[in-house]
Amino acid sequence: MKLDLPEDYKKSALHSIAPYVGKLRADVVHSLIAKYSDEYTTIFDPFCGSGTVPLEAWIMGRKTVGVDLSYYAYVLSMAKLFHYTNFDVAKEQLSKYELTVKEKTCNVKERSIPDWIREFFHPDTLREIAAWTEVLVNNNDYFILACLLSILHHQRPGFLSYPSSNGAPYLRDTKYPKADYPEMYEYRNVHERLLKKLVRTYSEMPELCRSIEREIHYSDTLEVSNIPENTTIITSPPYMKSLTYARDNRMRLWFLGHPNWEELDTRISVGKEAFMRLMKGCFKQWSEIQRKDSYCIVVVGDILFDRKHKKALPDMICELAKERQYAAIGVVDYPINQKRKSVKIESKIKTEKICVFRRS
Repeated sequence: MKLDLPEDYKKSALHSIAPYVGKLRADVVHSLIAKYSDEYTTIFDPFCGSGTVPLEAWIMGRKTVGVDLSYYAYVLSMAKLFHYTNFDVAKEQLSKYELTVKEKTCNVKERSIPDWIREFFHPDTLREIAAWTEVLVNNNDYFILACLLSILHHQRPGFLSYPSSNGAPYLRDTKYPKADYPEMYEYRNVHERLLKKLVRTYSEMPELCRSIEREIHYSDTLEVSNIPENTTIITSPPYMKSLTYARDNRMRLWFLGHPNWEELDTRISVGKEAFMRLMKGCFKQWSEIQRKDSYCIVVVGDILFDRKHKKALPDMICELAKERQYAAIGVVDYPINQKRKSVKIESKIKTEKICVFRRS
């Protein structure tokens, strides 16, 4: 079985609106949607992360539903699916917020912000970030909020923090000492950098039909109901503590009002037994939703799950699917590009497997 990737595929800038660990490649998702759905199909991603599958589904003219347990993931997915129609509208909205933000900036108390966050920013920049975040959250403006979170920390001039990493918040003050790089520790105007982020994002905006139905749920996936039965499922569940979704986004989560990232990671990146219970519940739910001959595609790491019986995780997924009347169509290798990982950590997972099933 082979998956043909489009040679002329052009990735939308929306896909890269903000960093997120463990994202599926947009061109791979495009190919899966093209091969296993049609214009009348709803694309459902029960672990949608930063919204790659829902966004690509919308770009391709499909109805779409996504679910995720991380509020940061929810914000990114909502931003991608419900952004402003054009740059001028977004710019105007940004200007409307400015007066309120200035008023709130004066009232921000630095002592209410944890020390570990304060050490990343010039005090004046930090007060502006806190004020902007409050205003955007209060207005449910997920798009501009996602743009703000995307420029929160890095060492480049377009970002807001002192020199640090982008995927996960770690200061790089040893590599860039203040004495040698004073300009990297100066005040940075949030409004100016947000405006430039909007320019970059709208530079490659696809034509999108806004009448197409699309939903994102901030929820445990097993608690979501009313999924259309004419559905193709495309998803990559967070498998067995392979990635730390919450830890890597702990600063963004704090500004969003979700500071307890440790608890979130224990809920998202579960161990083997909890993962198997989760997937059993998912296949049960999916089998009750999907019509006969509908497709279900699950992307997981090619790792050894059961050492005693030498069973890999994709094999275990295939067994669970079979128990719920899913026939395996095939498994496709999906090599992980180590150079493009948003968080540069060593991992034993070098290849992922695209497991394709048909509801029988």
